[in-house]
Amino acid sequence: MTILQALAEADRQRPNEINTEQKLRWLSTLDGQIQKELLEAYQGELAPFSGYNAGTELRTTNLLVPFPFDDLYLRYLVMRIDLEQGELERYNNDAAAFNRIWQSYAAHHGRTHDPLGEKRLRF
Repeated sequence: MTILQALAEADRQRPNEINTEQKLRWLSTLDGQIQKELLEAYQGELAPFSGYNAGTELRTTNLLVPFPFDDLYLRYLVMRIDLEQGELERYNNDAAAFNRIWQSYAAHHGRTHDPLGEKRLRF
């Protein structure tokens, strides 16, 4: 999923007045966390992630989590929009959906990649 796809779908689902710069900061925080907590634990040092900003090409820049787990970004954006707009019931529902996808992706990533410094037994 590209940044533009995530932003457009979140705005379609939750019309809002929050500027793109703020949403890019949210996506930067999430992808930075994904890189630190998941990717580096299995793949070691990756290229430094400096985040997304106004100079980032939104149409062609892919977010870190691949299909079929990329709905993580949409759930995260609508969750943050709901929190900003004071929609706490919606926020709680979106947070639960986000957490389910996060757990699913983390489990999948752990099953399909060897952790650093450890070798898996293969039978």
